[in-house]
This record gives sequence, structure tokens and C-alpha cells, in this order.
Amino acid sequence: MSHGNGKAINHNDDKLDEIYQDHKFFGHPRGLGVLGFGNLFNSIAWASFNAVFIYYLYAPFAKGLGFTQGQAGSIISAMGVCNTLFLIVGSWLADRVLGMCWALIIGNIVKALGFVLLAVPTVGLDQGRILMFLALLCLSMPIMGSSNTSLTAQLYRRTDDARRDAAFTMHNIFNSIGGLVAPVIVGNISMENYHIGFAIAAVAALLYGGCIWLFRNKFFGNLGRKPIKPVSKQVLYRMGTISLIVLVLGLLASYLIIKFNALSLNGLLNLLATMAFVIPILFFGKLFFNKTIPHGERKVFKPMRRLLAVQIFQAVIWAVTGPATLMYTDVKLDRTFMGFEFAPATFVSIGAAFALIFNPLFTFLWTATKMGKSIRSMSKMALSYILGSASLFVIPLSIVLSQGKVNPLWYIACLLVDNFTGAIGGPSGVSLMAKMAPKSFETQIQTAWTQCTTIGNGIGILFFNLFSDVNQQLNFFPVLGAGSILIGIYLRVIQKSMERQMVIDE
Repeated sequence: MSHGNGKAINHNDDKLDEIYQDHKFFGHPRGLGVLGFGNLFNSIAWASFNAVFIYYLYAPFAKGLGFTQGQAGSIISAMGVCNTLFLIVGSWLADRVLGMCWALIIGNIVKALGFVLLAVPTVGLDQGRILMFLALLCLSMPIMGSSNTSLTAQLYRRTDDARRDAAFTMHNIFNSIGGLVAPVIVGNISMENYHIGFAIAAVAALLYGGCIWLFRNKFFGNLGRKPIKPVSKQVLYRMGTISLIVLVLGLLASYLIIKFNALSLNGLLNLLATMAFVIPILFFGKLFFNKTIPHGERKVFKPMRRLLAVQIFQAVIWAVTGPATLMYTDVKLDRTFMGFEFAPATFVSIGAAFALIFNPLFTFLWTATKMGKSIRSMSKMALSYILGSASLFVIPLSIVLSQGKVNPLWYIACLLVDNFTGAIGGPSGVSLMAKMAPKSFETQIQTAWTQCTTIGNGIGILFFNLFSDVNQQLNFFPVLGAGSILIGIYLRVIQKSMERQMVIDE
């Protein structure tokens, strides 16, 4: 069909332009609302899981699995390694085979299966650890890759920086809502039976997949419906055959290792730590030396590499402080109030409450005020690193100054500062990466960002192997705090040169 002047009508372009101009979801495309509610269910699933999992690991049998605190921290980091490593495969599947929408749907079904395996009551320690191992295999296969992030970025024009920054901040809001409700409810319900928390996580994961399935056609048009760069049927058949063989061999090897105790837990953790360094480096090399990316788009690789290096340090902070602070709330804080003992995960909900306050505040500031619009993304990141270092000094100080159990107001103050600074600069890095992503490589660029977390978790495995006691772990926090301050100063110094290099030649 064409106009009278002979020009063809491109209905796909019309639909895409309609999405760009859609302001019906709080000034954003309605597709952001779908992805946001998906993130809400995702945060409920993971918050329910995280509210109890580390305690399930080091609680004695029959309540838990009887690992040491150091082993529990290493297992958490190892799961993070596997999760982000499989993002490479997941992003390839989303870009080349499934399309982002179907990757999100199938990925959440697999994730729900992992939670279900953990929800099964155990009758023996060996059975419990085997089910945990199988569950972590499912939970470490995010078939969706970085599809939610990439699909969010595609809802906006490249030049629409303010709305795109705000979109990722709104995702943080949805995540905060789930993080506010799930830990306090699930954590306290599950203090006597951790399997209840895992069952709730399974239901939430299925709701995430269902949300995408219901609205995938209505609000996204052709975005995410098909692979961006589909592989041929011959390649797909070959990859499917290889994947099936690898899966069967992997399951057989896992069975033999467990049956004959051929690989110790420490040996497995060291193997994963090695993979956490080698595989991301190979992925970075393949991406940055890809000759199919035009020269005009390759110029952004220099600032990308700098942002990735900074993100690796941030990932180390997350990998170390995440499990350590969960153990800190369990064994160091006074959690009794009027004779009632609150679950450690209650403090996660307090942090989420602060995030729920600060994220909307800064979303408004960045998008609706003249001052907010004038502040550059790099400036937000630098300030966030410098201010965010405070809790890394305060938490170990609280133990030194306290006699017996620590007053929880110390940690609540840290949560306030952390979420304030996270709202300032948290979404800026991923938003900048989305802005610079070469065409047809959007998901893989976001995967490169997540591979920083893989390296950080690999370092986390080594850290928890070295520091097996929570006291030793907390004493290392000030070192990370000093590094955070230096990173913030570095970002501010190189800001102008970085911003000049970030513009893609269209």
C-alpha cells in the first residue's frame, strides 16, 4: 500500500513512532508499565528467596543444610557467577533465537522450577543438598538474558536521555516495592520453615512470565517479538543438538560427582572462580574486536571499557557486602522488640522502604526540574560512589563501639545512606551503556555490563574462602569504602573526556 506520491507506508515505523510518543504510563510508554510489573514480580521472587536462602544454607539440619558461614557466602557468590555467566547464553538466545519477549516468558518458567525444588521438604541432609544443587542449576540459567533492560531501552529514542534515565529509575521503584513487602512477610513466616519462602518465590516467578505473555502484543508492537538477528535453521539445529548433548553430559557428570564424591565443595568453588574471570574476558574480547560493528559505533568502546572497569569494583562491593551484611543482621544486631524477635530479612524491607521514598523523589528531580535535567549522568555516578562509601565504615565501627548486640539504629542509618546514594546514581551506568549500544547488539552490550558482576562474584568466592568468619569479613569493609571514594573522584576527573567519546556517529 502507498500514498498517492508513490511512497510506501511502513506500518512498523508508524507503530514504533506511536510507542516513542506514548506518555500514558506516568509520562512513559505503557510497555514500561508491563516490564515494570514484571520487575515487581521478579523482585518479590528474588526477595523471598534471598530473605531465607543464606540462613537455610548455614542453619543446622533439619532446619537447614548445615554449611559454615564462609561456605554459605561462597555458595551465594558462586550462584551469582553462574547466573551472570549464563546471561551470555540467554542474551544470545534472546537476540538470535527466541526474541526478548519469549526469552522472558520461558526464562521465568525455568526459574520457577528452581524455586519449586527448594520448596520440597527434605528428609535427609544429602537429599536437601542435592535438591539445592539442582535448584541452583535452574536458577543460574536466566534464559531471558538482559531482555528486560534491552526492551526497556528500545521503548525510547536514542536522544531521549532524560526519559530513559527515568525509566530505569522507575524499574528501581518497582523493585523496591517487591523488596519492601517480600522480605518482612516471607522472612518472618519462614523463620521456622524456609520452604514456605521458596514456594512464594515460585509463584511470583510465574506471575512475571504471565505478565509478559498477556501484554506482549498490545504494548510492544514488533519490539521483542522476534529475534533481532535470527540464525538460520541449519545453525539452530546444530546449536540445539550440541546443547542437548552438553546438557546430558552435564547431568551425567553431576550425578557421578555427587555419587562418588569426586569433587569437593572447595574444588567446585575454585573452578567457578576461575570461570568467573576467564569467560567474561573472552566475551569482552569477542565483543570489542567484532569487525561487523561499524567504525562510527566502535568509537564508544573506549568509554564503555572505562565504565565496565568501574562497574567491576562496584560488583566486588556487592559480592562481599551482600552476604556479609545478611549475616551481620543475623548474628550481630539486636532484633528483639517488645519481646518479639524479628527475622533478619526485616531489615531488607526497611532498606526497600527508603528506596521507595528516594527513587520517586529523584525520578521527579531528574525529569521535572531544570536543575535535575542539567546534572549529567557521570556526575550522578561520581557522587553516588563518594557518598555511598559511608556505610562501609559505619558497619564495622558499630561493632567496635557496641557492648554485646548492636543497636539496629546503626544499620538503619546505613540503609538510609545506601538507598539515598543509590537513587542518585544507581541507574546512570546501565542507562549510559544502553545509549551507546551499537545496533543489533543491544542485549549483548547489557550482558557485558552484567559480566562485571560475574567477575565481582568470582572475587567474592575467593574472599569468602579466605575470610570464613563474619567478623573477618566486616573488618574488610573500610578497604572497600576507601576504594569507592577513589572511584568517585576518578569519574569526576575524566567526566568531560568520557562524554565527548560517548556520542555515536549515526
